[in-house]
Amino acid sequence: MPHPVPDCDLVPVPAGTYTIGLSHDMIAALPPGVVDGHLMKARYLAASIPRHEVALGGFSMGRRHITCREFRVFVESAPYLTESERRGWGWTWEEGWLKREGLSWRRPFGNEHDGVFRNGDSDLPVLQVSWNDAAAFCRWVSNMRGRPVRLPMEAEWEAFASIAGQPSVIDAAADQPGPVAVTEYLRRLGDEERGGTAGIGLLWEWTGDWFDRYPGGPGQGGFGTTYRVLRGGSLLSLPIQRTREFRFRRCPTARSPFYGFRIAFPGG
Repeated sequence: MPHPVPDCDLVPVPAGTYTIGLSHDMIAALPPGVVDGHLMKARYLAASIPRHEVALGGFSMGRRHITCREFRVFVESAPYLTESERRGWGWTWEEGWLKREGLSWRRPFGNEHDGVFRNGDSDLPVLQVSWNDAAAFCRWVSNMRGRPVRLPMEAEWEAFASIAGQPSVIDAAADQPGPVAVTEYLRRLGDEERGGTAGIGLLWEWTGDWFDRYPGGPGQGGFGTTYRVLRGGSLLSLPIQRTREFRFRRCPTARSPFYGFRIAFPGG
């Protein structure tokens, strides 16, 4: 059985020192309206302070997100039941967050949009997966490959996003296009997979880190070992969230139709 994520779908990121995070001056220079009225967005921006350098060893990142088809091989081979399948429900968005029974990676929305996923037999990115689900997938691939495979650490993710050309927070503007309709979201996800592109900013991506303060950064509630970090934003996010420095947090059990993941291979 071929293992998921062939080497041609990996992007090497060279060892080196990378600049991560934001400075006070960068946040102060944001145009009016970018964070006005969004207190939580301002708190997440503050969590990205200070701007600092991180030495990273060489590694490779998945060029694209893990797909439903790849995830299906995992759940049937392991075998494995996802967080949503064990608990019988998941979160979805319809003019607000809804807790809906019967949602899973096979049926992430609970409405007509689920038809494109064909019960998991799809090349769309896998959705409605928790951090725990993504970590379990990585452990399985590690066994299949015979070498360590994991979720990218958030500094690795940010370095990869910078190389891939993902905009910085300082490029965000209040008049940039906002959230799109779910139909457009699914179309763009499909285009990303068919094109084999990096696809950053299409859906929130789990990383391997706990949501904690940066060295020397300001303290705030929520730091520690309660939440895991998501990066990248989704097409339903504000422009400032779809930037390479913006940090987001959720419990390791959280899942929604807008969370997915890609994997990292340490050592290049």
